[in-house]
Amino acid sequence: NNMGLFSALSGKIYRFNSINQPIDNGIAAKIKGLEDTPERFLLIAAFGITQEMVGQIFHPDHGMFRKSLDSLTTESLAKVYYILLDLSVSSIIKLPLNIDEKNIIEGLSKVSGQGTDKTKEDIESYTKADSGVIKAYENTCSALSREQDSQTAILFGTTFMKIYDEVVTKIGNAIYGNG
Repeated sequence: NNMGLFSALSGKIYRFNSINQPIDNGIAAKIKGLEDTPERFLLIAAFGITQEMVGQIFHPDHGMFRKSLDSLTTESLAKVYYILLDLSVSSIIKLPLNIDEKNIIEGLSKVSGQGTDKTKEDIESYTKADSGVIKAYENTCSALSREQDSQTAILFGTTFMKIYDEVVTKIGNAIYGNG
């Protein structure tokens, strides 16, 4: 009976949205409240990557972490958001842009509500890792109390890179106006 499947899915989606929406809105509001600087623009871009990744990895049909939807809590999903934000910021910092790293770290620490030293350390852990994306995958697994799966790690990595590339193109167009 398809109706049963549909209501089960919409129940899951509803539950996901009821946890996701307040976190998403909270982060968006904090970023909006930051001073309007180029670094805030880059934080918005990093948040865009994060939102897209969250949508992909928890997608009820094909998301790599869809099996975690039942056990998802506000706390575990918030952890995933901040892992992905840290990863996104660490990836954006590597761009050949004139970025005030101190400013972006201060902004991110206001958003995450933790000290700038801790934020700097978190971002550096992704920058220094052989693969920041794989490290983020491992951290996500641990935030969700999930066993790691090497196939899923690759999917996580390629999904992140694809989204990251799209956002970087948008950043380039916004900065250099060719688009």
